[in-house]
Amino acid sequence: MSSDGSDGAGADGPGAAALAVRDAALDDCGGTPTCAVCPANADFYLYEAGRVSTFACWEHVSPYAAAVNGSPEDAQRPIAVPLPSFRE
Repeated sequence: MSSDGSDGAGADGPGAAALAVRDAALDDCGGTPTCAVCPANADFYLYEAGRVSTFACWEHVSPYAAAVNGSPEDAQRPIAVPLPSFRE
């Protein structure tokens, strides 16, 4: 596993460490997570170890320059880990 917690994630999706951090954040939010920028329900969890840890809707992922289903090493930016509700 890399030092950023991506667990070697690549084009196949976020690594196990990023998913675990997302799941812990979902448990801690006490309900439906909302975007950090607007009142919409969140679609992604933006994560980069030690730097970014927040929820965002699909409209506000881009301003954070997140790499959806990528890894911070590849894109030099946080990854956007999709929330389970976004895939359904």
